Amino acid sequence: MRRSLLLATLLFLCCAVAAWAQDKKAVTGTVKDEKGTPLPGVTVKEKGTANGAMTTGDGTFKVQVAPNATLVLSYIGFINQEVPVNGQSTLTITLKEDNKNLNEVVVTAMGMKREQRKLGYAVTELKGADVAKTNAINPVSALQGKVAGLDISAAAGGPAAAPRIVLRGAKSLNGKDQPIFIIDGVIFENDESAADVNFGNVLKNLNPDDYESVTVLKGAAATALYGSRAINGAVLITTKKGSVRKGIGVSVSQTAQMEKVYRGAIDLQNEFGQGQDGTYNNGAGGYSFGSRMDGSMVKLANGMEVPYTPKPNNAKDLYQTGKYFNTNVAMEGGNDKGTFRLSYSHLNNNSVSPNNEFGRNTFAFRGSSQISKVLSADAGVTYATSKTQNPDRQGGDYTNYNIGRKWVYVYPRNYDPSIWSKPENYIGKNGGRANLSTNPGTDYFYQMAFNSWTRKESLITGNFSLTATANEWLKFVGKANFSNEQTTDERKEVGTGEFFKGSDGFYSTAGVNKSQYTFTGMAMITPKLGKKFEGSLNLGAETWNSGIGKQYNNRTSGGLRIPFLYDISNSISAPIVKNDPLLRKVINSVFFAASLSYNNELFLDVTGRNDWSSALTYPKGSRGKTNNSYFYPSVSGAWEFTQTFKGQLPEWISYGKLRASYAMVGGDLDPYQINTGYYTPELFQGAASGKDLPLVNIYNSNILPNMNLKPSISKSVEVGANVRFFNNRLGFDVAWYRTNITNQIINLPTSIESGVTSAYINAGSMVNRGIEILINGTPIQNKNFTWDVSLNGSRNKNKIVKLAPGVDKLELNEDQGVKALATVGGSYGDLVSDYAYTRDANGRPLISIGGSDFPYVYKRGYAVIGNIMPDFNLGLQNNFTYKNWNLGVLIQARIGGDFFSASHQYGTGRGNTANTLDGRDTEHGGITYTDASGKVRNDGMIPEGVFQPGTKVTVNGTEVVLDGMTYRDAYDKGYVKPMTPLQYYGMIGDWGVGIREASVFDASYVALREVSLGYSLPSSIIDRWKLTSLRVSVVGRNLGYLFNNLPNHINPEAVRNNKTSAFSEYGAVPFVRNMGITVQVGF
Repeated sequence: MRRSLLLATLLFLCCAVAAWAQDKKAVTGTVKDEKGTPLPGVTVKEKGTANGAMTTGDGTFKVQVAPNATLVLSYIGFINQEVPVNGQSTLTITLKEDNKNLNEVVVTAMGMKREQRKLGYAVTELKGADVAKTNAINPVSALQGKVAGLDISAAAGGPAAAPRIVLRGAKSLNGKDQPIFIIDGVIFENDESAADVNFGNVLKNLNPDDYESVTVLKGAAATALYGSRAINGAVLITTKKGSVRKGIGVSVSQTAQMEKVYRGAIDLQNEFGQGQDGTYNNGAGGYSFGSRMDGSMVKLANGMEVPYTPKPNNAKDLYQTGKYFNTNVAMEGGNDKGTFRLSYSHLNNNSVSPNNEFGRNTFAFRGSSQISKVLSADAGVTYATSKTQNPDRQGGDYTNYNIGRKWVYVYPRNYDPSIWSKPENYIGKNGGRANLSTNPGTDYFYQMAFNSWTRKESLITGNFSLTATANEWLKFVGKANFSNEQTTDERKEVGTGEFFKGSDGFYSTAGVNKSQYTFTGMAMITPKLGKKFEGSLNLGAETWNSGIGKQYNNRTSGGLRIPFLYDISNSISAPIVKNDPLLRKVINSVFFAASLSYNNELFLDVTGRNDWSSALTYPKGSRGKTNNSYFYPSVSGAWEFTQTFKGQLPEWISYGKLRASYAMVGGDLDPYQINTGYYTPELFQGAASGKDLPLVNIYNSNILPNMNLKPSISKSVEVGANVRFFNNRLGFDVAWYRTNITNQIINLPTSIESGVTSAYINAGSMVNRGIEILINGTPIQNKNFTWDVSLNGSRNKNKIVKLAPGVDKLELNEDQGVKALATVGGSYGDLVSDYAYTRDANGRPLISIGGSDFPYVYKRGYAVIGNIMPDFNLGLQNNFTYKNWNLGVLIQARIGGDFFSASHQYGTGRGNTANTLDGRDTEHGGITYTDASGKVRNDGMIPEGVFQPGTKVTVNGTEVVLDGMTYRDAYDKGYVKPMTPLQYYGMIGDWGVGIREASVFDASYVALREVSLGYSLPSSIIDRWKLTSLRVSVVGRNLGYLFNNLPNHINPEAVRNNKTSAFSEYGAVPFVRNMGITVQVGF
């Protein structure tokens, strides 16, 4: 099926290329407003075609059109205008302001284009160029701070890693919270990377320079037509088409970018070196409670003598300057019979982490053809290959690959990587890894030198649509699309024993294939309803078929017989060879979308869709009750009150609209989960042919099958308003929503008495309430200079209404004894820990007697210590245009949301982080005292807190009760000694006795996310050089933080993975800023 579809698509594209040639005439012009101010960014199109151009910074344009053509000009805030060319070569056009505004056309569900003013729900559309200019490998990152209600967080893994993206709050208790991405009708997911290795998602294989627009559909009313797959929202990406022009147009762009670490992930102290009790000790491991580093000569663990000096940049020295190069070439052409566009992109990125590389090649073809007066067609195909090597494993990986963890837990502050990174120090005398007791921490350098993890991906997507126009009110549209992703992983690890042998050496290879295809048929009816009424009705049916399977997963066992020979047959023991089953899922659907408007002021949309999901279909003959059919409707309305009261409102009110919507969306689950008591080791025979699925395979007694699983349901209400003032110079858009998700499908742990470990059930009710606001304005606008500003903000509040009967909490995530929970009456992501402070009635921490290493410790207990979800998300964009210059500045903020830093926790316990300088000596506030051995010390410290009831000490043979006494009072009375820094910071951050609550912080930040400066050469120079355009731009991204609430400058965006419930880091990624230059030339 896929081969036939691909062949048909390619044949069509070949035909489309042949249709482009026709004589055209160059027309240049200037577009101004009624005050004579040039208007940049005006769309100028040849009527009835896709051919067009956009005015530059000085309001000029150049376009190739037929001599008798008519130009259609459109610009936000102005009335669309048609201008006949009549053989002229130069035009001066004046646009009039449009108080109605918002005639802007946006792409909505199922790819249908609608005027934004007629929509009863919130939609945000970005230009593809705004996404491409960021030079982000994964385009999701480019949306950060630009869309109200969209919460994006970076994830560890390097530039290609998939970030976390959540629209209008967490909606799922099973972790499925992220929106879908729809690229020319092909649906992709932003795959979660729950593990500590993030290779990114399929979007990194696509070329953002091919994007025409990016539309974010937030609410259920906006996404209802996409069915259960869009229950969490959708991001629509429409790619560029060819344009009508004389000859073939060619555009070339080249980007060179530098990536630089400008700060480590957490501030480290640079005054005291290795040791535990105020003296240097090369056997103290990663503890830095030694003496002050004074330049004296000391011996390392391997006997080498070196100066005992600070290494303030040692945590950054192991990173390199990252390099990014991206080349784009595109050619296009066309006439009134058809258009085409062909593009190629080559990207190569070496990140700041050594050995972490990403390379991509992407080919894309898009064509359209007016086959006859009745038939028109559009098709596209994309083919991409990529290779990712050794993604950064900082953030949460607990192995020797995590260099960030080494700096807070393994390496003391006098550690010199220039010494230990030499081969003679990490390779043993007879090969293999050096002894870690004499060559501490060198396992990192060993694996960096010899081990690798490589992922190769290939992606092919295609889409084809055929439109038949029966008459002026009836069209039939048929669409087909497909995608096929092939991923292969290869891991190579050499043994650590002598001669590079050992059971830990291995070779593995795995291959995963994902495929999907969709067929859609629609009838589009637009009857004439009279002078004041307009309406349309779309009726459609769709089938979606997907399959995913790990085709093979092979691994050596027991080590490699011959080191460095990476082949499955080189396994010492019998290799592990697996061929996993194919998981196939089918959703069949019917849908409708009806629109009605009255007098161009009242607008009503009603949609409905019914899905039949194979994932909720029980085999015939089983006890299961099939609930695979679910219907979800939506209704939305808008009232443009400025049209109703036209001429009656004050002049300073330019435009006003009220809107409201209600929608319900159903959700299913992954295939074969309804019979989770069973699994099959072979392919599900009959899945592809539509026959009944076999049930009798292998039984897993640890999972209880559910015989009556139902779809989850999301019900959403949204109301909003859009108002503009002062001739559209100031605008407000506000939306309030409430979403209730019920009947969620949860894999719930069961009691031991049940005889199973888990069961899928329908349970839970979760509510999100939120508000989104967009304020945009033009404070300054004159002939040569324009200043546009836009502020977006959102706030979402979540509440867990109920879970399952007898269940009041559900664990979402866990790290180091800190858990994220969903608790009835609480919110999604409440943080709790058994390693929190136990406090008295006045909120003071309780102190108890410990052991020999820590004579006193904080009493640990259970407490709610935070919540992971932010209170507010904000984005502020400023754009300044002066003649042909343009400057853009984006500031993005995340306010609230708590964060657990294991780096802070264990870096404190080891004395490596900057916060552990307090109390080290008199200069840092240490108390002078005489210890038990009679030694006078100046590093005494007094902890905050009071002694718990029942605490007793013996002083000069007399028992003293310390109940309720502060440590300070007990010290002043001579009952206790001051603590050493090791004891003081250990009771807070040591792995065994530390307090996790002490490392949970509000992760609020304000970031300078993006700054861009561009210059477009004027048309006079462009014409002289025989070009159509030439632009040079400089872009800086992730430039720094204007405010960071975390202590020790911890990276607030260093969450270990992109799960919605992720809240922690350990060995976080450093701060990296990107600076790039792009040259774009058009011929």
